[in-house]
Amino acid sequence: MLFNNCNARDHVGLFGSTAFYDLMTSGKQAEMATNLQPGQHCCVAIRAENGEIEFAWFCFSHEQNMTDPNDSSTVRVFFGDWLGSVTLSRAEAIATEPYADFFNVNGDFKRWSAIRPSGTCVAPAGLVND
Repeated sequence: MLFNNCNARDHVGLFGSTAFYDLMTSGKQAEMATNLQPGQHCCVAIRAENGEIEFAWFCFSHEQNMTDPNDSSTVRVFFGDWLGSVTLSRAEAIATEPYADFFNVNGDFKRWSAIRPSGTCVAPAGLVND
């Protein structure tokens, strides 16, 4: 599963050290990223300060409903082990699977919070684990 965190929401700060994403429990987001299985790889896109994009990879462990400390709403929080990350330019990402699935035909980020990739979603070899 691919997750778009281009607004740089601090999941670790909000929900704990192994949190990597959250979705609302109602509306469109309630229907996204359902039935994730433990051990499944997930990728989160985060805009880097230099205009590049960091793609952080996680091995999903579980989902838990929690209260968002920002507005007291209930959210579905995804937890897992960090596997590492890769940072690419937008042009490189658009030309590389599975990262290309984050972008529309104009090269802009899709507005969806969670995107099911068109191919397999497995963390690539050579991730940076700093």
